[in-house]
Amino acid sequence: MSEPIDLPAHEAGVIRVFALDLPEAEADRWRAPEGSDEGDDPLARALGADPFDRTYAEVIRVADLGAMSLSTYLAEGYGLPEDELASLRGRLDALTGHVAVTMSSAFGGKPQRLEVRAPLRLVARLTEEGGQTPRIALGSGSGHGTISPAPVPPPPARRTSPLLALLALVLLALLVTALVLGGGG
Repeated sequence: MSEPIDLPAHEAGVIRVFALDLPEAEADRWRAPEGSDEGDDPLARALGADPFDRTYAEVIRVADLGAMSLSTYLAEGYGLPEDELASLRGRLDALTGHVAVTMSSAFGGKPQRLEVRAPLRLVARLTEEGGQTPRIALGSGSGHGTISPAPVPPPPARRTSPLLALLALVLLALLVTALVLGGGG
């Protein structure tokens, strides 16, 4: 058994590469586990992971990559930057047989301790470009958030009543009539 791996809650952007030391005859079961139950997945069992979403993990036969090296596959397939791979390129490209690659999302965002068992052996922990998990706790109360009251809308514009408008028209008509009749005499 190797050293336990402590995963923080909401870990993001971490890719782990494990060598898978097992005979070719057993590898098919690891690449495509039968059944949908997590307990049926030998990768989840060997990692000691619960929860574990196989959608974010794969087992690769290195020979299936053809002329492409494992480090190039990781760079292009997982968006790993060159500076992240540079120091590990020799170790990664020397792997043969099968490897298991897990992404942070495979662990459901839950904090957990992986107790990695044979036939898995951790080879590399890599970080996607821009994928660092924030490790700073919010220290101020403003981080908890508050909801301010909605702004008060302005009062609606005063509408003139139809009766008042009619009265104003009648007065205006009387005034005009008085001016016309009074000016002729």
